[in-house]
Amino acid sequence: MALSIQPADAGHSSDWAFKRLFKLESECRSSTLAAQVQAVGQFPKLFDQFPFPTLVGSAFLKLGDLFCNSPNSLRYHIARVFAASQHHLLHTSYADELLRRVLVVLYSNDPIARVLALRLIGNASAVFAKFPEAQHGVLLRYQSTHPLEVAAAVHATESLLKYSPQFQSVVWETVITKAGDTSVLDSVRAQIICSLRHAAPNLQLSMLLYDHCCFWVEQPGSTIAVKEAALTSWKAVIQPHNELKYVDAQRVSHFILHELRSMRCAALALLGTWRPKQGDLTMEADGIKERLVKFIESQFHPSASSFDFYCTRLATLSLARIEASLTTEAAPQSWTFAESLANTALQAFSGLPSMASPDTDVYKLSINTLLHDLVYATMLVVNTASILRRPEVLVAAAAIVASAWRAISSTAGRADNRRRVKRFIETTWAWCTRTDTLPTLSASLESFLDTTNSHVFDAIIAISLRGKLDDSLVAWCTQQIENTVAATSSRGTNEYSRNVFWNSIAILLAHHLHPHAKVNPPRANVVPVSATMKWCVDAATRDTDVNGREQHYSSKGPPAHACQTLIYLLAASGNWQALGLLIKTLPLHRFSAEFQEWFDAVSLLAEAEDSVDNTDRFLTLIDSALTILCVLDRQRPRHTFQIFVVQIRKELACLLDDSRKRSAVQLAHPSSALFARLQTKRTHELIAQVNYVLDAYLSIDPITRCWLEGVLATLNSVDIGHTSSSAAPPLFTPGPSFFSMPPNPIIDIQTRPNLEAGEATVVSASGSQLHVIVEGFLQFSKRKLPISLQGVRIVLWLSQRSKQSSDRDLLGCASYNSVARSANSPQTADLACANDVSPSSYENCWNVALAFDAVLDGNYFACPCAITMPQLGIIYSHYDATVSAHIHVSCALIDSSGRAWWVGPHNSYPLTISTTAK
Repeated sequence: MALSIQPADAGHSSDWAFKRLFKLESECRSSTLAAQVQAVGQFPKLFDQFPFPTLVGSAFLKLGDLFCNSPNSLRYHIARVFAASQHHLLHTSYADELLRRVLVVLYSNDPIARVLALRLIGNASAVFAKFPEAQHGVLLRYQSTHPLEVAAAVHATESLLKYSPQFQSVVWETVITKAGDTSVLDSVRAQIICSLRHAAPNLQLSMLLYDHCCFWVEQPGSTIAVKEAALTSWKAVIQPHNELKYVDAQRVSHFILHELRSMRCAALALLGTWRPKQGDLTMEADGIKERLVKFIESQFHPSASSFDFYCTRLATLSLARIEASLTTEAAPQSWTFAESLANTALQAFSGLPSMASPDTDVYKLSINTLLHDLVYATMLVVNTASILRRPEVLVAAAAIVASAWRAISSTAGRADNRRRVKRFIETTWAWCTRTDTLPTLSASLESFLDTTNSHVFDAIIAISLRGKLDDSLVAWCTQQIENTVAATSSRGTNEYSRNVFWNSIAILLAHHLHPHAKVNPPRANVVPVSATMKWCVDAATRDTDVNGREQHYSSKGPPAHACQTLIYLLAASGNWQALGLLIKTLPLHRFSAEFQEWFDAVSLLAEAEDSVDNTDRFLTLIDSALTILCVLDRQRPRHTFQIFVVQIRKELACLLDDSRKRSAVQLAHPSSALFARLQTKRTHELIAQVNYVLDAYLSIDPITRCWLEGVLATLNSVDIGHTSSSAAPPLFTPGPSFFSMPPNPIIDIQTRPNLEAGEATVVSASGSQLHVIVEGFLQFSKRKLPISLQGVRIVLWLSQRSKQSSDRDLLGCASYNSVARSANSPQTADLACANDVSPSSYENCWNVALAFDAVLDGNYFACPCAITMPQLGIIYSHYDATVSAHIHVSCALIDSSGRAWWVGPHNSYPLTISTTAK
């Protein structure tokens, strides 16, 4: 089955792709070089649009033929195509034929042609690395006297080593000899020395390279380029078994004050791998510390032309390691430098709002640079304090982290800084937790809970959801909410108290959602919900006209950065009444039509949950919400998960309500038995639906997953046919993923042979097998998946019916998923089918699924499958028999733990089974 992702404007037929390939081939035979170059440049786009292995293999062979019989100018562009389409080379099965064409050029008399052939071998090393012919051809090029050819051989060697580490032992003697040859051009020699870093995994070769690098650095005739390359390779081989020696660290430290920045960076990076021991250093022993101090001071000197953040960071951390190994009580200079740098970055960032308005280009251009410097300097403080491990330094570092948080919270958040800010806040919070300096940071949180920065707000909510807040901050937030509620009755709230009020509500709601969070004071569970409801009621009664209500919301309502978070936190905590009131106060006319309909659906859900005791009203409201969601999903298909969750909620409520009603009435035996059988069927169907949702969406948040598992526990532990009137469904508490579609990989499947066109495939029924190859590609969303994918599972089965439900039909998807989950291994199923030749085997051959696993090769997979046809001649007792059937194919992703995630798709294809087919 071929899985392909094609653009909407290019069609879905592979015939179109091959026609395009033939057109490009004819253009490549043009007599004009410009037309040939233009045609060659379109091959990468063709591969991306139609990544069929057959097409890719044919196209690369055509490019190989063109490479043999073209001028060097066109060969250059062909080599670039191979570089741009390296990931597609893995899907070709003609690598040996392709290499044979390239070797013809590699052994030609033209040195430039040989250079281009080496470049192409390096670009295609993913498939050429396993061939000894390619390795031997590259190895011979080291004997050339042409500098470009040697440089190309080095590039090819580095590329081959990525896919064939064994090649290192073959090429070692040749490369190390060439690296020591002083007659070689310095730039080429430096490139050769840098390529030796691939010897690091080899214990013996890495120890030999350590000595060679030390020799090249100290060699009198070595140029700057050679020494810099030697320092780079030297750093690569530093390992626990091959540590940098104290004497060598002294030699390297002399390059710290080198006038060339690249040399300083290489020396400081190598010195950063040195782990000094207490026996190595004394207070007056050597000049390593003095050289580091001198370099850092030169960076802080007013006469310095520019400040080198990278080198200063490396020097400060190396100085901190030296000072940590010294048994002295003197104030560490590394901490003084790191603290001074952080204070300078804080001062510059704090002056950002005053230098320009947030809407100006100056502000937008400055904030990225200044934010980068602030994060960089603060993390240097954190790393320096972690190395020194002094209590007073740790506390001072936590105070600087708190100041950085406060500075970031005072600026407006931008979308391009979201990931950086959130990661910085979560990392520093985790560091304070590990170093027992959390009280210092928690105490400062109170001073910037008035933030309007959405990134800071999101990070604090993420921390609160993990239950990491201490009792003092929880009590402070509770007190702020109560004070604001008391103040609103007598006077208006200013902007500060408004932000603190709503941010504190969100923090307490998030903190309460953690199952192991200790909420102190106890009223913190009730205060945020009651305060939200009180504000909503006050907003609805105080201003009756639309303009007055909007003005009241703008001055006292939840800020824009907290609005959506408050909605899902109230839903996740089951406070539907407060959620419904909050949505009614939102100025919906500010949002798009799609968001207005979405808010209407959520509002109807809130009303339904608020009137769950009135079954008729509950069903009316929840049906209205489902109607809106279905309309939205048809307009833009991203609400399927929400529809499935609401359908499960509705069916569970109906199931338990019917059981309670019937349990209060004594029915006659036939009616009671029929009711029990129907309820049991509905229960099993609902269990299958819940299992399907749990296994079909990879990124369901823990809150929603906990509710779904609670539904399963209710259905599995209660006898639905005899449910007492006291049974009640678990509280409906959807989490963040209910409000944003969980990202799933997109898979578009086809068959080989191609059954997608609807043509029936005729196969022999007398013990024959239908062979289908499933192959394709996965397309991932931008958000990172919570699991590590390992492979793909393809499940096939025969059925007398085609797929009769859409992907939005939860009951149909769950029924197909139940068959797929029951799949057997091919060996067991085929053995049973071969032994069963009775007429009853005709009934047993339907809906019996077979599972086949395939390993993911990047985003591509290929899986040969086979399924045995029923023996119609034995079943019908005559030779001429024909049956129409359908073959169903379902796809699942396998994670590293072996769990199958049935993300789909599920397709069915027509099939004709006949005893007379040939």
